[in-house]
Amino acid sequence: MTDTPNTDLDDLAAELRQSVSREIRWEAEDTEADALKLTLRRRSLSDAVTELLHRGDVVSFVTPPLTVMGRLSHCRGDLAIMDSREATISANLGGPLAIRREEAARSGGSSSSGGSRSFKARLSELELTGEPVGVVTPATAKVILGRIGIVGTNHIVMNGPDNIDWYIPIPTIALVVQAR
Repeated sequence: MTDTPNTDLDDLAAELRQSVSREIRWEAEDTEADALKLTLRRRSLSDAVTELLHRGDVVSFVTPPLTVMGRLSHCRGDLAIMDSREATISANLGGPLAIRREEAARSGGSSSSGGSRSFKARLSELELTGEPVGVVTPATAKVILGRIGIVGTNHIVMNGPDNIDWYIPIPTIALVVQAR
């Protein structure tokens, strides 16, 4: 008596192997997607912006009344800095703004070494240099021009034209713009 393969059973076994294999692959894909979502949920805005910096993506800082576009050059804590053709823009990641990725980089990117540790530290640097800046806060719906005279514990005093002083809470500042 010779053993002859039962093709029906062989076909059934092959189908079961493929089916189980497919189910395991789908389950692994679902688990991987869930793990990625969990990782993304634990990220801060600073983490997300740092990733955009490292990739070299073109982004926009969006806040009324201004939208500026360029590549990031620094991100640390609640501070992100963008260099555009016309200006250097310091963004308050804890302030009233949105960040939009405009274009994914094909190559490049940079790391954030050195530089200010926070938005408030950046404001203090600009106070020390005394250079003219524009402060963007949606509270005024315009750019406030002048020099940062004082960085207080939770506000800045902006010395504007015609000896007009502005007292601006730091959490309401979206951007500080330095012309090149």
